[in-house]
This record gives sequence, structure tokens and C-alpha cells, in this order.
Amino acid sequence: MMRKVLQSILVTFLGLGLLLSAQKVEAVDTNRQSNVAVTNTSIVINNYEFGPGVDKIVLQTNVSLRNVDASSATVTTAGITRQVTNAYLSDANGNAVQSRGGRNTSQYITLELSVSYNNDDPAQSASPFSFDLSTYRNTWVSSYVVKVEGLNVTPLYGYNSTQLNAEQEAINNKITPSANRFTERGSYSLSYAAYQPESVTGGEKNPLIVWLHGIGEAGTDINFPLLANEVNLLTEDTIQNHFTSTGTGSQRGAYVLVPQSPTAWGQNQAELMDTINQYIAAHPDIDSSRVYLIGGSNGAAMSVQMGLTYPNTFAALVPIAAPLSYQMTIADSDEEIYSLDESTLTALKDQPMWFITARSDASVPVDTNTLPYYKALLNGGATNKWLTYYESVVGTELAQEYNGHWSWIYLFHDQATGVQNTTNVVTWSGLTGMVATNPTNGGDAQAQVNGVSYNNIFDWLNAQYATN
Repeated sequence: MMRKVLQSILVTFLGLGLLLSAQKVEAVDTNRQSNVAVTNTSIVINNYEFGPGVDKIVLQTNVSLRNVDASSATVTTAGITRQVTNAYLSDANGNAVQSRGGRNTSQYITLELSVSYNNDDPAQSASPFSFDLSTYRNTWVSSYVVKVEGLNVTPLYGYNSTQLNAEQEAINNKITPSANRFTERGSYSLSYAAYQPESVTGGEKNPLIVWLHGIGEAGTDINFPLLANEVNLLTEDTIQNHFTSTGTGSQRGAYVLVPQSPTAWGQNQAELMDTINQYIAAHPDIDSSRVYLIGGSNGAAMSVQMGLTYPNTFAALVPIAAPLSYQMTIADSDEEIYSLDESTLTALKDQPMWFITARSDASVPVDTNTLPYYKALLNGGATNKWLTYYESVVGTELAQEYNGHWSWIYLFHDQATGVQNTTNVVTWSGLTGMVATNPTNGGDAQAQVNGVSYNNIFDWLNAQYATN
């Protein structure tokens, strides 16, 4: 009898112990779920037609998670409400984690955000850049607060989801995947970032594209010229595949060098030339006779100035939305005659050049810059000179009209294909021989050199060589 009583007592104690143990485990799980918190917030910045856009946020939590649901979440960045298009567990850089044993787990959550641009009020686009009108420079915004509400997450060690809310400053936690395509960073006479094509191991010589930034990207932070527009697209296959190696042409691709001037481009031609030369010397597989200068706005003017200072050193010059000086006289017939001084014409006459501009450019009006300059070159007998002339600047990614000065958007999207008819430019009175056109991508003619027609600026560039 006593034995049965003892057994009964033992079973009771064991049951009570198991019950207490189960309650303790459940208490731990509940505690973990209720204490899920965001410990750090990062913003992912990529290039868009209008400049840099924050298209992801990465939240680091204090526990491992096995699920995230953003269907009921609201997100604001820099005070602007954003649409969440996707949510997933990720690594610290915003890349989706790979499944392990059929389950994704991570302490990081990535929320993908829809990106838009407000022409009337760019501040409503939640850009991390701000343009300082007093200095005419891009700057980082001083604050970029990310607020998340109603994000449902499930801890790895828990059964029920819990709601996550957070509000954190993120301006100092920037992730820049597109800018990071320029893996080489350094400094010669000027600081620079550069891209090296994967095909350079083939042993042949390769071309070099040099991008000269606009005035807003001058300074000491190389991220500005890398993010202010879509220069990263020069490193993507769509454009890279236009370029072939010198010799057999068996390799595809081109180096891309992005130097940064500490001030507006102007009198620092020697520093730029030294930076280009030192970069070429450090990369012996670059063909020094195939260096292409492409510039936007202030950088466009610098590309022309480099052609004047170092005639026939570069394989081609591509000025986009360029401020340019010329001479004008009035003929007896009251027709305006455009010309260039003798030294300018002599230096540029035989250098391959392809201009790009848009009629709607209010910053650098075409009637007093690119159009008369281009006509003056042709009037002076210059050859291998081409003009792609658009009505307005309409994007591809967002299909909206942008600032007319940003005609480099067409270059980066590989849309500079048509050119103006050179015969019309010369023979028609004044500037009437140049007709802005979007439907034919800048003109209804094709560039023709030595009997070869080119319907793409990059194919034309690939065929140009310096004569020095």
C-alpha cells in the first residue's frame, strides 16, 4: 500500500515538474516575441534617371527571425510615405538569404520600396541628395529618418508573430550597390573611381571611357559623381557589349574611369591629363589610342577644353548639354553667320565628336550653345562631327519628362542613335537645319565615317582611334 502511495506521489511530482517546465518554456517564447526590436536601420541607394533613390531599407533586429509579413506595414523615409513592394529576410546588405534546410532565418529584414520622382518638388522624392543653390553642389541630406509601423515578424524560437515598430536615423548607414560596381578607388592628381571589365584577362588591349561629371558633383566625396546620374550603366552589359578589344576584337568591354574635380572643371586640364595617364600606365592592357571623353554640362565643356589643350590625344569627345562659346557675325542678308576662332577650329577640326542636347534645356539653351557651335564646326570644314538633338528628355524607367538639361539620360540608356543631317545643318539658314526630334532618337540621319554607317553612338565610339 505504501509503495503505491509513493508511486502516486512521484507521478504527481513528475507531472507538476513537466507542467512547470512547459510553462517556463512558453514564458521564454512569449518574452522573446514581445521583445523583438530593431537595433539598426540602413538605406540602400541605387542610381535612377533622376539621380540617387532609396529603393530598400534594411532593418537589423535583436533576434533571429523565420518570417516577415509587410502586408499591413506602413513605411516613411525622410518624412515621405513609401509603398512597400516586397519584404524578405536578408543579409546585412539587403540580399535575400538562401534557404537552409527549407527554412530562411536571419536577423535582417529588407523592405523593397517603390521609387518615384516629383518634378515640381524633388524633395517629395525622398532622395538622400540635396542640391545647395548657394554653392551649386549636391550634398547629403543632414537627416534621413526611417519609420516602420505594423511590420509582422515571427521569431525563430516562437510560434506566434509579433508586430514590429521602429523609428531610426539612417543617413550614416548607406549601402550603394550600383556605385560599388566601381571597385577601384584611388587618387593621382585627382581622386577617381574605376570599373575594370571582366574580359581583360584575354591579353588584348581595351578601350577606356572617361566620364566627366557636372558642376554639382565636384568635391571630395566620390559617391557624388557615381550616384548623381546613371553612370553605372556604362559598366553594364548593354553598353559594354558595344566595345571590342584592339586587335582581333575577341574581348568585349571597356574600362570606365570617373575622376572627380574638387572644384568646377575649368583650368585643371593638366591634373585631369595626369590622372588619365597614370591610370593608363597602371593598366597596361588599356589602348592609349582609344580613350573616349564623355562629359555632362560642366564636364561637357571640359571634354571640349581637353580636346583643345591636347589635340588628337583622345579617340573621341562626347559633349552632352555643353555650355560652349563661338563667334557670330551678321551678313549683308541679315543672316547670322557662326564661326570659331582659328586655333579652336584647327585643334578640333579632325577630332571625332558627337554632341547630345535637348531643345527643352533651360539651363544651357541650345540656340546659344550647342547648335551654333556645331554649325560653326561644320562651316569650318570639320569632319566626323555628329549631333543628336532631342525635343525633350523623357525617361525610360519612370516614363516621365525630366529637366531638359539631363540629356545624358538618353546616352546611359543606349538611346543616342539618330543624328542631324549635316548637309542641312550647313546649307539651311541660321539654325533651321537642325530639327529636334524624339521619335527618331535625335535625328533622321546616321553617322557615316569612311563609308561605314553607325546607328549607335557606342558602336561609333568603338571604331574611333586617336591620330596622335
